[in-house]
Amino acid sequence: MGGVTIPKAYDITLHGGADMDLDNIHIKEMPQVNMAIKEIPSLSIAVTQLPTIRLEMAVKELPTIRLDADVGIKPTRVSMPMNTHVCLKLLGLKLLDLSLCGENMVIIEPYVPRSAETGCA
Repeated sequence: MGGVTIPKAYDITLHGGADMDLDNIHIKEMPQVNMAIKEIPSLSIAVTQLPTIRLEMAVKELPTIRLDADVGIKPTRVSMPMNTHVCLKLLGLKLLDLSLCGENMVIIEPYVPRSAETGCA
């Protein structure tokens, strides 16, 4: 029987080209995209045993503290400005007008009894 043989491989060559004008495609608007998390997976942490922490403290040496019982007031000078005004009026007429200004002074010094304080000996 004579038959027709069908080739197993074909060799096709196309010449030319087709232009579909796909170079001028522009996107004017992007569609709205919504995203949401619907469910958060649960996370569980279990601590079966806490670690033991051991802390030891000790005072090895106390600082030296010295108190002087003979602490007095050290010599000091305090100055206070003073301005005193005294006026005497009678029926709106000024009879006496006295103005004193200067400086009051307080001197703090170690106590030494004076002769008037010791009395007659």
